[in-house]
Amino acid sequence: MLGIAFVPHATASAAITFQPVATDLSFPSNMAFTPDGRLLFAEKDTGNIRVIRDGELVDEPLAHIDVLSSIEQGLLGLALAPSFATQPWIYVYYSDPAMHLNRLARIRADDAAAPPQPLLDALTTEHGYHNGGDLVFGGDGKLYVAIGEVHEAERAQDPDDLGGKILRLNPDGSTPSDGPFGPENPAYSMGHRNSFGLCVDPSTGDLWETENGPGSDDEVNRIEPAGNYGWPDQLGPGGEPVFIDPVLDFPDVIVPTGCAVWEGDLYFGAYGTGALYRLSLPAGTDARADVVGDAGAGITDLEVGPDGDLYVATSEAIWKLSGTGSPTPQTNAPAADPSGGGWKTAIAVVAGLALAAGLIMRFVAGWRLRRETRGR
Repeated sequence: MLGIAFVPHATASAAITFQPVATDLSFPSNMAFTPDGRLLFAEKDTGNIRVIRDGELVDEPLAHIDVLSSIEQGLLGLALAPSFATQPWIYVYYSDPAMHLNRLARIRADDAAAPPQPLLDALTTEHGYHNGGDLVFGGDGKLYVAIGEVHEAERAQDPDDLGGKILRLNPDGSTPSDGPFGPENPAYSMGHRNSFGLCVDPSTGDLWETENGPGSDDEVNRIEPAGNYGWPDQLGPGGEPVFIDPVLDFPDVIVPTGCAVWEGDLYFGAYGTGALYRLSLPAGTDARADVVGDAGAGITDLEVGPDGDLYVATSEAIWKLSGTGSPTPQTNAPAADPSGGGWKTAIAVVAGLALAAGLIMRFVAGWRLRRETRGR
């Protein structure tokens, strides 16, 4: 099955203004807003869920989860129940150090000291890579979960295996009876490799996903029920009728991560370059992604706030972009340094720095999505 577009390269355009919300953070991996405007974010390596309230970082974490913190492991996903105002469930995806499994669970914000309520035991953490973990609720009230193939590529083409899938679940973790692969199967789509981004277009209900290739062909996909996105049999736009081609393809890797639909367009971040991309919607057959900003460090997640601003998490900070309808030709975020910049600590720990087109593309440093981790 053909996808709707292919781009050979992202184009560059004007940068936009980044306003600091919180800096010197401990690797925020995912963000979510409560109905009263608090910003919750997960710290990948500590297992803490932190709170920013009225623009200030609260000293004490809201909750803590014991996590296995190594490579692409830790507290990887965070989402809030659509009914959070009356049923304050916080959904998390994390690497459990006791069971050595990636797990989906939920905790109540009003009883955050209680142990997490397990919803799904996913796949082993033994390989360290391709764990997935991004979470989002759809307009249908179902929870969508990105599951990596834990570096066992054959899982992605087995419709009865959790690996390499996007799952669709009821809020209590059960499998909906109307699943596209059958009433007992939680899979919603298959053929995925290593995804770090899921988001929903609130105006159309479309589910978008970002996906990391092994050494080429990073993708942005619009997810269709029962769709097969090709891995490991096809990378990028192959045109095979059994597979869905990506909307965007990047032959030169960028490490795409979080995404969000903001002011009618799809925005997504790149961990490998710190770039913020914009895809104009609806995306036609000539779809292209413009670079509209530089966050100065690897981007991990995007979220639209109740104030209408776009919030951008990096490995070091959280920024916001005020809604203006069009990019502003300036930035006050520190520019990414091709020689290493803010990643000097990681460089000191991990020998080697791979450069592609003059930009930092990959190196292993925990889950921090270094591009080398995806090809092992």
